[in-house]
Amino acid sequence: MVEPQILVSKLACDVVEVKKYASFEYEQVRYLQNAVTNIMNIKQNQIVKVFTIITAVFLSLTLVGTFYGMDFDVMPELSWEHGFLYCMLLTLAAEIIPLAYIKYKGWLRYSISRMCSFRI
Repeated sequence: MVEPQILVSKLACDVVEVKKYASFEYEQVRYLQNAVTNIMNIKQNQIVKVFTIITAVFLSLTLVGTFYGMDFDVMPELSWEHGFLYCMLLTLAAEIIPLAYIKYKGWLRYSISRMCSFRI
């Protein structure tokens, strides 16, 4: 018959080993959880970046539309011969200039390609 002290010491060793293994598994799960959280944060930041770029491009159009949407009696460019054409060219320039700058910097291309490359 095996002595109780030997059984207790073996059981104590097994408990210590299980505790070490549980701690190791806990650290692995924590590491994976942090990795997934970081990937999701990166993807969310890239989505916000795309929306910011879109907002920067269309904000000037909204501003011009707001000025012309006001009911003013006197707007000098309305009486000009080509006032509407000037307004359209100004609006087009206000859209193309930020878009060209963003394209020159490569921000939009990088954001969209990175946004599509992450799969969770």
